Amino acid sequence: MLIIGAIFEIGPFAWSEGLVDRLFGHDSVTVAGLPVVALTLWLPHAVLRWLPRRPERSFLCGMQDALDPKRNPNWRSRLPTSTQKARSLRRSRAGALIAAGVFAVAAAAGYVLFGRTPPDAGKPLPRLTIAALARKGGGEMPRYARLADALPGYDQAWLRRWNTRTSSYEDYYLPLRAPGQSPTDPVTVVMLASYPASGAGPEADPPVPPIDGALSMVRLPTWMRARMREHGFELAENAVLLRRMALEGRMPAADDVGQVLSVIFGGTLTLCCLMMAWLWTRALRTMQPER
Repeated sequence: MLIIGAIFEIGPFAWSEGLVDRLFGHDSVTVAGLPVVALTLWLPHAVLRWLPRRPERSFLCGMQDALDPKRNPNWRSRLPTSTQKARSLRRSRAGALIAAGVFAVAAAAGYVLFGRTPPDAGKPLPRLTIAALARKGGGEMPRYARLADALPGYDQAWLRRWNTRTSSYEDYYLPLRAPGQSPTDPVTVVMLASYPASGAGPEADPPVPPIDGALSMVRLPTWMRARMREHGFELAENAVLLRRMALEGRMPAADDVGQVLSVIFGGTLTLCCLMMAWLWTRALRTMQPER
């Protein structure tokens, strides 16, 4: 989760997404990802060309010579022999089989771990107040909680619309304050609720206290914080994000989504590696012995 947060919340993707928002007035994950993908593909090529060529670094020299053979006057392109081809195919097949085993074990481990029922599943959610979260100052807090005294600031809510491919969504950011707190005070807790763009949205199910959800520290890029300031609220230094969930006052059980993703991604990667190993096996069988 820390890696995902670094990429999508404070990394180059967040900067690209903010640029798309400023230029077009809405977010597009696909458009924002294009510069990041281009940079990822171009950067290794540029670094290899920039690095000085040193013969003692044989691995890097080989890649540099492949990109620009003129850098090495002694470089020659030689066709590998059948024995060298066979050796390379066997190594590649062994690597693919090892990778398939690793992905299969990771998928099985993820399926078991995500399928475990939490020890506190079904127990009442801990009831917290905005003041209690403010006193914690970003310290230890439960993963799920019920905010008992949260007063939503509907007039300062920010509705963020974004899309990916043909699907559109709406993220509803709503500042939550304690009773008697001034609307100009920094916001300690901000609620996030996501809806399909074609759905009824928050109007059909307004967040009336007590509000259930998952708690986490706010990690939002600069451009999103600027949008919140435009809507009249500033996040506190150790602000907390409440992702609204329909928990009915009880701690949730195991999340089936984690198991499904483990099977889909782990199974797909395993099958791809096995397919590559099968293709290399066929290539070995069709090779003629060197005469």
